[in-house]
Parts: sequence; C-alpha cells; structure tokens
Amino acid sequence: MTEHNIPIIILSDEDDDEGDFLRTHNDSSVLIVEIERNEADVSKHIEELDEDLAITYSQTATVLPHARYDCTLAFCRAEQDVSGPLQDNAKHCDQCFCYICDKLASMCELWTIPGICHCNAHKHSVYWKALRDKSLMGFLHELNFTFDPLDMDSDLRCAETSLQKFAGSLAMKYATFLLGFETPNHSASCRCTCHHNINSNTQSQTIGCKGCYKHHFKMLEYDYTVVSQHIKMFLNEAKKENPKACVVMLLGAIKLFVNHTTPGNIHAANTVSETMSMLLWRFMTKVWTLLVGLDFSGSFIKQLESFYQKLPLPSNCTLPKSLSVLPWDDPLLSAVMKGQNITGERQGKGRRHQVLCEPLVVIQARVCKLQQQNKYRELARYLKVVKSINNPTLQRMKDLVPLYLCKDGDYSGAVCHMLSLLPGATCLASCLTPQQFRAYLRILTSGHAPDVAQELDAGNGHMIIPDPLLSTKWTPIEGSNSFKMMEALKFALRVLDCNNIVFADSETWVYLLSVVSSSFTTPDGVPVGAFYAEPDVTYQTVTRDAASAILEELTTTSRIHIPKTFESGYPDQARLLLATQALVLRIFHSQLKPILSVIMSFKFNRWALRWFFYSLLVRQDVLHYLLCCLLEELSDEQYQLLQRKWSETEHSLVAYFLCMYFWENSVILDLNTYPTNSLLATWNESHNPWQLSLKLYLECNVAKLTPEKRKILHLIQQQGK
Repeated sequence: MTEHNIPIIILSDEDDDEGDFLRTHNDSSVLIVEIERNEADVSKHIEELDEDLAITYSQTATVLPHARYDCTLAFCRAEQDVSGPLQDNAKHCDQCFCYICDKLASMCELWTIPGICHCNAHKHSVYWKALRDKSLMGFLHELNFTFDPLDMDSDLRCAETSLQKFAGSLAMKYATFLLGFETPNHSASCRCTCHHNINSNTQSQTIGCKGCYKHHFKMLEYDYTVVSQHIKMFLNEAKKENPKACVVMLLGAIKLFVNHTTPGNIHAANTVSETMSMLLWRFMTKVWTLLVGLDFSGSFIKQLESFYQKLPLPSNCTLPKSLSVLPWDDPLLSAVMKGQNITGERQGKGRRHQVLCEPLVVIQARVCKLQQQNKYRELARYLKVVKSINNPTLQRMKDLVPLYLCKDGDYSGAVCHMLSLLPGATCLASCLTPQQFRAYLRILTSGHAPDVAQELDAGNGHMIIPDPLLSTKWTPIEGSNSFKMMEALKFALRVLDCNNIVFADSETWVYLLSVVSSSFTTPDGVPVGAFYAEPDVTYQTVTRDAASAILEELTTTSRIHIPKTFESGYPDQARLLLATQALVLRIFHSQLKPILSVIMSFKFNRWALRWFFYSLLVRQDVLHYLLCCLLEELSDEQYQLLQRKWSETEHSLVAYFLCMYFWENSVILDLNTYPTNSLLATWNESHNPWQLSLKLYLECNVAKLTPEKRKILHLIQQQGK
C-alpha cells in the first residue's frame, strides 16, 4: 500500500476453488479496488461488526451542492414569511444554495434582508416557487412567456438577455419619436387684418384672432423611421442566433413594439400602422419558416402558441389568429405526404372530422422547405389537398403541381393532373399560357426541367413566385424514364383542343412541328431535326383520313384515341402527319400569323410540306390568304433582316412552297391581281435569293404550268435580266 493508493479488501469465508482458472473478477471472493485519496481524508479506525465482515477503514461522505431547505441543518418552513430569518434558516453550510438566486447562499445578497429573506425560500411554497420562476426566467417572465424554469437552456438565456437589452434601447427610440419635431413657423406669411395695427415685433410674438391661429401654431411631425430601423436591426441580429433563441426573440420583440402608436395626425398614424403591418409580417414570416423547417418539441410549440394568442395584435392586422403549425409527424399531414391519404380529410376520434387546412403563410413556408429538400413527390401530394383561404397565391402554388410531378419523373401523373377537371368544370391545361405549354412540352421531350426557387418575401410574408416554367436554368430530371413521343403529341393535341390562347399562338405550332419532326430535344430545349423517309402515296392518303378521324373524335369528345395500326410501318412519319393535319384544322379555323416560321418548320421533310399544301386544297380561300401573308412577310423589313441569315436550304424551301401554287392547276394565279402583281413588282433576285430559286424551279417544271402561269414565268424571266 502506497501513500496515495489505499486498497479496499473485502474478505469472504468461502473457500476458493483452486482448480477454477476460468473464474472472472466478478466471481472472485477477494476484490481489490484502488482509489486515489489523500491519506489525511481517510479515517483509519477498524471496527469489527461480526466474524464474517470486517471494515478496515471508513471515509467521511462528500457533501454535494443542495438547496438550503435540503440541508442537514434545521430548517423552518412557512408559506410566505419575508419579515426576517425564521429560527435557524439564516445558517448554512458551505454547499447550501439559494433557492431563488440559484447560487451559493454565502453569495446571496438578499439572504437575510428583511422584506425579502431568501433564506426562508423552499420549493413547497407557491409564493417562493413563483419568485424562483421569475428569477430564473428573468425578462422572459415579464413578457409573459410560460416556459418551465427547468427548460431555461443557453438558447433561452440568450433570448432573454437580447430581449432585455432590446427593450431598453427600443424604449429610448420610441420616447424620442413621441417628442416629435417642430415644423417651420408660418406667421410671417399671415395676412389677417388683426395684424394691420400691430408692429412687426409684436406680430412675431402675438397670435392674432382665431382665423389666423393656424398660421402661428407650431405643428409637430412624427417620423417612425428611426424606430422601425432599430426594430429591423434586431430582426437581423435574431437571425444570426440559434433557431430556438431566434423564435423567442422575434415573438418577444413583437410584444415590445406591437402597441406603438403616434399622437400625430391621421397621416402619421396611417404611416405607423402600415410600417407596423410590414414589421409584423416580416417577423412572423421568419417565425413560421423556423417552425416549419425545424423539429421543435411539441411542448415548446404549445408555449409559443399560448404566448402568440395573447399578443395584442392591431385590429387591422391580417396575420392568422393562431400559429397553427402542424408538426411534420402529424397523423393527417404524414399520411398525405406518404400518399396514404389523397383527400386531406380523416375521421378522427369521437367522430371529429379533420381537414388539412393551414394558413397561407404556413403553406408557403412548407412549400419552400420541401423544395429545398427536393421532395417534389411529397410536395405535389401536399398541394393537391391542402386547404386555406381562397387566395390567388395558393392557386398559383397549386398550378405548379404538374411541374413538381415532372421533376419527380412522374410524367404521366403530371399530364393526367393537367387534363383532369377541376372544381368549376375546367382543367389546368386550359389555363396554360403558350410559354408554359411549350415549357411542359420541352420537359416531356428533353428529360430536363427548370429549377424552382421560391422564397418568402420578408417584407409582407407573401411568396415570391416567379414562374419557374420561364426559368433559363434547367437541370436533368434524375431517375426518370423518357416519355414516348406519341404520348407527348397526344398531350399537346389535348391542350390545343381545350386552350384557345395556346391554339391561336403561331409560335406554339412551330415548336410542336419542330418537336415531332426531331430525333431528340437538347437540354437547351432546341429540337434537333431529323430527315424522315417519304412514305408511299397510298400511305399518305390513308393517314390523312385516319388523322382527320382522330382529330374529329378529339373535338367531339375531348378524348384522343390513336389505333396501334396508325403508327405501323412509319411511326415517325405518322406523328408528323398527325400534327400537320392538326395544323391544317387550325388554319381552317382562323388566320395564322406569322406563317413564314410555320413553313420553315418543314425544312427537314419537304414531302410533309407538300402533304400540308395538298391538305389545304379543299379551301381555295385559305390557300389564297396564305399566299398573301407569306409574300407580305417576305417583303417586310423585319423578315428582310432574317433572310440575310438564311442558308440556301431555307431560301429553297420558301421557293418550293410557292412553286406548288404554280404546279397545282386548280390554283388560279392572275398576273393582274394581288398578290401576283405585287410579286412581280417587287422582284429582285439579288436581294431575295428565294426568288431566284423559285424561277429555277419553274423553269425546270415548265411543262406543269398552265398558259397563264407561263406568262407569269415569262415576266419573271424578263425581270431577272
């Protein structure tokens, strides 16, 4: 045994089994425990209690910190006695703590002060317990927060310290604001007759009659800007703290400034009211974002809810009357997110009907959170069923459900949602803009989708919703299978059938034709054109009839059914001809301008352009207006600049389309009437290469021309000399 290591030896009268070599130390009859102790602290006397057990030494127990009423020293209890120390309550040991101050009794400055007497405090008294709660919670208690003092952690301490400091500085700013500042005195400009017999010195010191009183009265103005800036600074400071401290700081700050008013005129009062509303939204937006984004305990949220409901919010405040934030593990919300509940309603216990209904700002915060986590499937499920006030902002968020489904790779679900009837016998597809429609078509054919980045406006709490479908930043959709081109075409045709704005847009038709005549769509949304072999004449004739029947059924029933035989043999060509036939019906419906870009969409498949022309033959009036529109656009200055960038192929394509007007005998061209006379009058092959191509086409096929059209060719040849 060394000086600093004292062994403890416990002896047993049981015989050891010398043959048991596998015995562990727990089975040993002799246990040696070495404890490092100072020899001076050890009592070395030996007391034998019986023949089986001997205590070789003992040690005085260490006294741990404790409240005064738990000390071994005598303590006298009373419910509330602060007149002076009761009996021996003032005495204390070295480890006694003050129940109120939560520090050593020897350091308590109010231990024996009459009227306070912390030495009499104990936990069995309602009075002393309330005083302890107030002492531990500090300024949070004054603000009427109802936290349990035992929950006062570092975050709540930080919030308490910050709020107390802010309360003092805010009071000074607000007091200065209430003093106001004087406006310039206007007495010099007063021309009231009561001043005529008064010298100038007297006039500057004397207020005249009641009629001119307003010219001399010193008006006070009030500027709340300094106060509001100070409040905003506190908001920025709170955002730097931990989430728990931040939430408490924000709600506590609202309690401090929510009652601010102005003694000024109505204009000043309105200004303060508007500023107050803005500040409330800014603070509460951050609160809701934190409550939705972080997993606070249920008891903590209930305490915040209790505090919020007691806030004296202004009568014109548009904030919800309750925090109303469901935890993420709420049974109904969780079931909706998992797809187990598709209605947002459930029958609770006691026949209580529960509906997933949340304030708009909470929905916005939840949407932002799910977007940040890339949980687009859960987000779509949530937005489909969640209810709130009838607000256009909520509807705009719901309109993005198809986009979220696309980003999750569920193209079929997105298409189905857009084409499903909404309450009111409408569908989302009927409300799409041409730009949005083209964006969805790009998503379905390219496998890329725009980024969605929506934020809450800190100024008014409303969500900033730039249309993500118009975003310039697109990213690949992970884990998605490609959408079949025919399915994309069916979607496009159904949208065109129910959406008049998209149906009338020329650029939409150009993009659709470019997509169906492409091999693929690049991530930038540019269709890469493909050359399709020209089917035989019989196939083209049969396909025209089949396409007309398909589109007629769509117009009549709003459903589209494409037989499997339609794509047999020439699947790519069949899709192109179906889209082209839809274009023919569009042109039959009303004029389509500009037409030049539509013609250019056939540059990889001229046979389809010829098919398009002959489909229009049944309407000579339509062919005539197309010719007029095309020649007008070709002579327009805007398109003149575009033509300079054309390749020889594009000039040749325009000439090829115009040439069909000459080749088809049923089409009448009169050199003395418009637009033929206009074409001849503006003939200039050097400036318009397409005119040279047109002349060469006609010269190579002069046998197809009627006598009247040969005269036109002759005049063209003369113009070219």
